[in-house]
Amino acid sequence: MNKSHLLGLYDPAYAASYDRKFLTSDIARADAEHEVSLLHRWLVPGTQWLDIACGTGFFLARFPAIEREGLDLSPAMLELARKANPGVRFHEGSFLDEHPEWRDRWGLVSCMWYAYGLVDTVRDIERLVANLARWTSFEGRCFVPLADPSLIAGVDLPRTLASPWPGVTSITGIIWNYAEDGGSKVHAHQIAPHVECMREMFERHFAAVELETYPPAIPGWEGCRRALVATEKRR
Repeated sequence: MNKSHLLGLYDPAYAASYDRKFLTSDIARADAEHEVSLLHRWLVPGTQWLDIACGTGFFLARFPAIEREGLDLSPAMLELARKANPGVRFHEGSFLDEHPEWRDRWGLVSCMWYAYGLVDTVRDIERLVANLARWTSFEGRCFVPLADPSLIAGVDLPRTLASPWPGVTSITGIIWNYAEDGGSKVHAHQIAPHVECMREMFERHFAAVELETYPPAIPGWEGCRRALVATEKRR
């Protein structure tokens, strides 16, 4: 994960505009509110919640009565998160670090939006998934909204393909860029594993892995976002 690139991308100006563009805009609001409704279902009194790549702390701020903490790489994003969540503990660092003090601790572990795709390889995503599972309690839940490559590319992406050669060809995912501000801000070479690939990663650590389908963000849209919900952590 290119830390210097990410810190340059998530600078104070970008952090200040983040919620407005990706969480509260007309195109984003419905998805964010659906995620809040799911979190309301799971965050019962006594639940401890860890939000990975917490950004501005937008979601954490919606639940002031819940014991919660956040982790993010960007100081600019964390500055806003602390302002939005007074008294909450935030950690500056990478979600690829193990943080052994969090092992089996959290009743809910979330990784909102598509931050997991900012790593360098699919193996890094496997490493992150192992961390998310490690930090989730045995009675807890892991929640990860998915960057669905079929929605990003606008084409159906099969998991396996016929091959004239011996063996099986499988599609792991896609690599994609997202450029803003005339190309001055670029989320470069992001990884979006196939949804079934993500499910398989989580099934190594959880006995129950389900997909949550969102309502259409805008009436008439055919493609809907999905999220992964993992429970029954394996011992």
